[in-house]
Amino acid sequence: MRVHPVLALAPRLQRAGGGDSRTTTTLAVTAFTVSTALTLSVVGALLAFVERANHPTTAFEQEVGGFYVILAVTAAILLVVPLLTLGGAAARLGVARRDARLATLRLLGATPREVVGLTLVETALQGLAGAVAGTVLYGALLPVWTRIAFQGRPFTAGELWVGVPVVLAAWCAVPLLAAVSGAVTLRRVVVSPLGVAQRTTRPGLKAVRVVVAVAAVLAFMVASAFAQLMAAVLVTVLLSLLAVAFLTLNAVGPWVLGVLGRVRLRLARTPEQLLAARRLLDDPRAAWRVVGGLGLASFVAGCLAVVPALTATTVSPAPQEDVLTADIMTGALLTLAITFLLAAVSAGIAQAAAVLDRRRELALARLAGVPVELFDRVRRREVLVPLLFVSVGSALAALAMFFPLFGTAAVTAPQGLALLVGSIAVGTALVVAATEATRPLLHRVLSEPVVRPD
Repeated sequence: MRVHPVLALAPRLQRAGGGDSRTTTTLAVTAFTVSTALTLSVVGALLAFVERANHPTTAFEQEVGGFYVILAVTAAILLVVPLLTLGGAAARLGVARRDARLATLRLLGATPREVVGLTLVETALQGLAGAVAGTVLYGALLPVWTRIAFQGRPFTAGELWVGVPVVLAAWCAVPLLAAVSGAVTLRRVVVSPLGVAQRTTRPGLKAVRVVVAVAAVLAFMVASAFAQLMAAVLVTVLLSLLAVAFLTLNAVGPWVLGVLGRVRLRLARTPEQLLAARRLLDDPRAAWRVVGGLGLASFVAGCLAVVPALTATTVSPAPQEDVLTADIMTGALLTLAITFLLAAVSAGIAQAAAVLDRRRELALARLAGVPVELFDRVRRREVLVPLLFVSVGSALAALAMFFPLFGTAAVTAPQGLALLVGSIAVGTALVVAATEATRPLLHRVLSEPVVRPD
């Protein structure tokens, strides 16, 4: 039977990348595994709250079941965006080396259709492997989630199980997300393969990203200002606008980092400052893949800083008030823990992939006599400054969005301020630790200063 040329070439292209391609594939599958497992966990929890609201077993569940569903939907929105971001970023791991090889194939006569097909096959298979492994991890996490009590009793594994149709849908959706994300990166390869092969600088990011983000935030603020007039109708509108505003962070983040790179370049006074600024300016999208997870997590922390104000205004019969307040705080802390865990995983994987993508650049610099210690200092500056800038800025954006609803309660209440500052501090430490874990990989790459043709 005759094998399609794309399917025949795909494994050979993978082997041509050597150990770096295998490492990148492992990182991508790991990212898809984590995102799939946590997404299924979030969906399972949401379905469990809906089931309890529809079929309450106690008077308390009957009274506040709908409110718990609203809280669960809000938490799902705050978690799904980072999960989708991690999944989309996984398909872009190793994009620089993959684009270079595909551009060479284009110059040798491969058609755009064949180049796109190679990428779709590679990324879709990674997504499928991650989806299957993520389902296994989701099953392993079920006993952990059943230890957490809501509404006075813990969920059972049966309540948190999403069902076979949802699992099959995940096995289709994750490879599809991987394929689409991988195909988006191919525009330069298809349109201008010579520019990719010659490593020309990409066009700068457009300021229209900021306009879209500001418009989404303002829309949420305007809607929330009128929330008390039509509360029942506006709940859906507010949650939808929250999701849109949250998603725009991924659009505006790289542009902001590009601006930060230009500012740092003008202020650079040492070699490590100059190199870190140049890297940030040359590829702000890659920098966002490292620090963007913490930016999204800090946005979530800013949103949840209003939880103390929310619990203070909750009206419920006295015996049940403590249960409701404790459940809101438990849900907030659980949401924060998951988002910051995702941020650390995303940062570590993206930083490791960035080191492999820069193998050629690092090898040339090492052969030119650049000391190893300088690479370490550049790597830290490249991550730490954008990390702090993005985390604080995202948290402030969330506080501004919720100002019409809660005013200054998020920052004036001691518990809210402690929750916000503590979350950002812990999240920053986790992300820094994750990026520091890539130091051995950097030293291994530097110990092999061989300029590979790919």
